[in-house]
Amino acid sequence: MAKLLPVWRYRLAVSLVAVIVTGAAVPAAAEPAPGRAELLAARLAKDPVQVTDHTPRDLPADAADRLRTAMRRVGAPFYVVVEPPFLRWATRQSPEDLISLLHDRLGEDGIYLVTDPSGLGTVRQFGGGLPVRDAWSAAGRELTFDTGVLERADRFAEILTAPDVTARLAHLRERPEAAYEKRSRERDRAEWTAFTGGTALGALAVAVLIAAGAVRKRARR
Repeated sequence: MAKLLPVWRYRLAVSLVAVIVTGAAVPAAAEPAPGRAELLAARLAKDPVQVTDHTPRDLPADAADRLRTAMRRVGAPFYVVVEPPFLRWATRQSPEDLISLLHDRLGEDGIYLVTDPSGLGTVRQFGGGLPVRDAWSAAGRELTFDTGVLERADRFAEILTAPDVTARLAHLRERPEAAYEKRSRERDRAEWTAFTGGTALGALAVAVLIAAGAVRKRARR
């Protein structure tokens, strides 16, 4: 029995590593985290503002109420999800992807906003013609870089309900891109490149270890 134990441990280790490699080697699907969209859609059906469990430490206790108040001013149905930024990289799923999945699962038209506590996110309207994308972008450009999602949601609602919304958006589109916006975009691109590159290298290294172990095992036989 003492001689068999190391073999058992070896086989268990190989099996666990194989599972890891299999998971790492699978290409990113439309919904990398099975059930995530369904869970959020079920919650949104009960409450159109969801501040996930990972984010309360970054936002005040009344964050959901303040977001709900701001979005109601727009006068259109809305669904808001606030998640921590690391989920974007962990699930390899962009806010745009999640919005499409939520709309599909929920089956309701309206304004869908997926963002993180800092206000970096995406908005889209189904079944309406409000310039929500431009308004969300304009809200971010009118505010300083250190403001968060609550301030940006307030400004978003203000822009959409302003009597001169078209002129206001046109003026902002003509303004050069702020330096911090460019840095933020470049940082996101660099982080994504590092994440995907690290995942690929890690999967390759583990695959080599498994192959080497298999060769040694056949040689012993």
